[in-house]
Amino acid sequence: MARDLLDRKEELVSESVPKPVYGLPEWVVAGWPTEEDLGVEDDQPVQSKRHRNQADLLLHLIERVWGDHPGVLIAGDLGVYYHPTEPPVAPDVMVAFGIKPKEDWPSFAVWEEGKGPEVVIELLSRSNQNKDRTTNYEIYQQRLHVPEYFWFDPLNPSELRGFRLRGGQYEAIVPDEQGRLWSEALGVWFGVHERWLRLYDREGNLVPTGDELAQQERAAREAAEAEVARLREELARLKAKG
Repeated sequence: MARDLLDRKEELVSESVPKPVYGLPEWVVAGWPTEEDLGVEDDQPVQSKRHRNQADLLLHLIERVWGDHPGVLIAGDLGVYYHPTEPPVAPDVMVAFGIKPKEDWPSFAVWEEGKGPEVVIELLSRSNQNKDRTTNYEIYQQRLHVPEYFWFDPLNPSELRGFRLRGGQYEAIVPDEQGRLWSEALGVWFGVHERWLRLYDREGNLVPTGDELAQQERAAREAAEAEVARLREELARLKAKG
């Protein structure tokens, strides 16, 4: 019996075309590397300062929308392993729900988490655009079953595409009249604003960065103070007349 179990475990690990390893019994994944063991060094680092800034901007905005919700992992360039015999993917931006909190994430292994990310965003560049449109597309669709996959070219802002998993296959997300793409998973629109990929709320309002919100609050405060000063001057003028 023990020999049969061991043979079955070896058969699962040595599949010629590995499948995602969601929900396998403990005896199968026992001895597989942990997320701490794996780690990752991304084989395609961000290609330019603009790519890095765009990734940081998206991570910041998604944190503003979802950061206070428990069990949400928002990460960039985190190695995602879908099978121990296959190399990981390292999405520029990923969001996963229903995740147990940890102090650090050296990597993300689906056999430990029991699931993959809900949303992946890749930023295209000259060196990786074919990979993101083909190889990674297939991995996110067939191996990780990521419900929503988006790609965007920071140097060519018209290149924004989104896909939603239906019946195991990706279908293109149809943009609205402003060219924005709706994310069912995140409850926001993705759209281009001044050549940057930004988030919009359900009503179509731009989700501000922390700095933008501070500027808005400062402008509102200064406007209110100016109005108070104007009213005081008007009152003083009326009293002088009186």
